[in-house]
Amino acid sequence: MPSANETNGSNGDSVLNDSHVTNGIKKTNGVNGTNGKSETNGANGAKSRTLHIPDLFGGILSGEPVENPREPEIGRMSEEWTKALTKMDPKTAKILTKANFAYLISLSAPQADAEAFRMAVDWCIWAFVFDDQYDEGAMRDKTIESSHEMIYTLSLMDDSYPPVDPKKYPLRYMFQSTWRRFQQRNPAPDLQQRWKESHRKCLFAILQQVWLAQSKTGLDVTIPDYMETRRQSIGSYCLFVVVEWAHGIKLTQDIFDHPSVATCERAAADLTWLVNDVLSYKKDMAFGVEHNIICLLKRQGCSEQEAMDRTGEIMDQCQKDWEDAVANLPSWGEETDKEVQRYLGACRDVARANLWWSFKSGRYLNAEEAVQARTARILTL
Repeated sequence: MPSANETNGSNGDSVLNDSHVTNGIKKTNGVNGTNGKSETNGANGAKSRTLHIPDLFGGILSGEPVENPREPEIGRMSEEWTKALTKMDPKTAKILTKANFAYLISLSAPQADAEAFRMAVDWCIWAFVFDDQYDEGAMRDKTIESSHEMIYTLSLMDDSYPPVDPKKYPLRYMFQSTWRRFQQRNPAPDLQQRWKESHRKCLFAILQQVWLAQSKTGLDVTIPDYMETRRQSIGSYCLFVVVEWAHGIKLTQDIFDHPSVATCERAAADLTWLVNDVLSYKKDMAFGVEHNIICLLKRQGCSEQEAMDRTGEIMDQCQKDWEDAVANLPSWGEETDKEVQRYLGACRDVARANLWWSFKSGRYLNAEEAVQARTARILTL
């Protein structure tokens, strides 16, 4: 789950006034490589350099996504609910509006009806704000405090948990509200278990990142271990379940457990965070953030451009894994096969939605930088 405040040029205050929830981008001792093409930029003699980036719009990320027509109206309703619930100050409210999480859900769940779309947008705002306190906020290196909040959050999915006081714990209230709406619309046990399991894995992965930050060992992990943590902490699996629910996709657990379906889920989740690491690299370098695969590859001996190229190779492998998995799908019968294709389409839509939303929201790059990144595949640092 990328930060709620990953809007280019915005630091802002916390979106919520919950306990421990603060914001502001903190500077740490980053890895600042200068292996790209350099030139003097400006009177102060600062050096700029260019990096060639991977093709972000190929394979399953290609094509123009479909938008949900309910986005403008319901997006405003969800924003106003969040602002009132959290007693949001004007500066933070402006950041929330600019982030436009309803657009991300619009592209992820283009067929969702009004009720499902509203719940999905509310959940999306909760997810990004929840993650922000561990990504860039006051909890980013506090393992014990973070684990307490994770336990409380996971406990909210216990049906015996009492109603949360929205005035005292607005963030917990938001999550409990979305979970109960999820249950009421579709009480299927398998679906509810997938929601619980995806959130459990996501929260545990976020907690792992907090521990790495506290122990200052974030760049001492292996590439496979880093990828496993990122594919869970990014929140894609949670959103897969939300879209499955919103679109009324009906599949049994044994189909989700099939290796081909699991591979497609993994490829879509990996492409989501890999796109983020490529696009956020300039901002990460500016603020000393090391939580990026390019930084990790540099730590392991790659030059800056080599690290970016290697990231592109990993993305290409994700695309190939997806294609091979689809080619090896068995047939479960005509109707079930249609539902499988709908679900795989949802996974693709989530990954592509993140890409388009990242460019439109300006969360990493300004308008000029975005055009350069998309058309010339160049990132100027």
